[in-house]
Amino acid sequence: MVSVAETTHDTHPRTEQMAVIHRIFRTAFPEIADLVRRTPPTSPRRAEVVAGYLDFQLNGLHAHHTTEDRNIWPRLLERAAPTADVIERMERQHEAASEASDRVRELAARWRVTPTNGAELAAAIDQLTAILVEHLDDEEAHVVPLIREHITVEEWEKFGEDAFAKFTNAQKLIATGIMVEVATPEEASWFLDPLPLPIRIMWRLQGRRKYAAYIRRVRGARDHGLLLRRLGPSVNRLGTSLYRRSHGRVGGTAKGCPVMLVTVPGRRTGTPHTTPVAYFDYDGTYLVSGTAGGSVAEPQWFRNLRATGTAHVEIADREQDVKVDVLPRVDRDRIWRDVILPKAPSFVKYEQKAGRIIPVAVLTPAGDS
Repeated sequence: MVSVAETTHDTHPRTEQMAVIHRIFRTAFPEIADLVRRTPPTSPRRAEVVAGYLDFQLNGLHAHHTTEDRNIWPRLLERAAPTADVIERMERQHEAASEASDRVRELAARWRVTPTNGAELAAAIDQLTAILVEHLDDEEAHVVPLIREHITVEEWEKFGEDAFAKFTNAQKLIATGIMVEVATPEEASWFLDPLPLPIRIMWRLQGRRKYAAYIRRVRGARDHGLLLRRLGPSVNRLGTSLYRRSHGRVGGTAKGCPVMLVTVPGRRTGTPHTTPVAYFDYDGTYLVSGTAGGSVAEPQWFRNLRATGTAHVEIADREQDVKVDVLPRVDRDRIWRDVILPKAPSFVKYEQKAGRIIPVAVLTPAGDS
């Protein structure tokens, strides 16, 4: 669908794309290690699915590093000679990652047939992740700025196109889906907007759905939110009515979390919709998350929040207008880990059921109304 370098930024390559690609590896391998640990030793079919995804990520990592070794490092050595020690360090780190990857492949080959060595495989993936995190941090701090200064826009685009061309069409779809999942909307636009219109339409109409089905299989997720979606409008109306009549005494908590009413206009119709939503107080703001009870689909109320940027909330008998900021992935992960899960540990099950990253938004009061 899209390569690493299909957009430009002024007269320099858009090297911010590198952080997005790195984010895929930073998140994918820890997730796979967890999937391996949760795969029963009596489930070779399940192991085959997870191992296939592991192969995909390992192949992607190999292609990424090969592109750097063959195309980027030689040019930087030629054009930015004082950085020779940095490039040599990058090469050593690539070698270490390659050796760790080979060990993972060796263990995975046995595990996918008879998944009894899951703990050993997961530990090897953890070791690979540790090597990668150190390398990616180093590269982003010391090499990416050099790429921006010494690699041309045309070269940057060509490197990305060549690397992406090595994928099959099915693999390109998976790679695009993973990129969209880890990227912010702005970051995703760097990759998607330059595509021809027919391809963008195909991605929206078919690609996203096919990727969602694929990644659900990988994560072992089922659509537990289907019934909730069917009953949603009636449940919301009843819950909203009881909440308002009782000033939050009825329906004011859910699974130990406080509940607010969020009113936001529909992104297509403009008609206001009100939904009871669990929230968390955070430094004078409110955090809300689009769990949808573990549904594979992001809830409509959260999609509307994304589109409008403002909302009206009711907490007990107090009403406020709020500004909406949907958190980018890095901030979202930190807030999810450090704030939301400690207060609502059961939310981790929603993410596992949904097979998607649960989005988080910050609602900042604009003043009491």
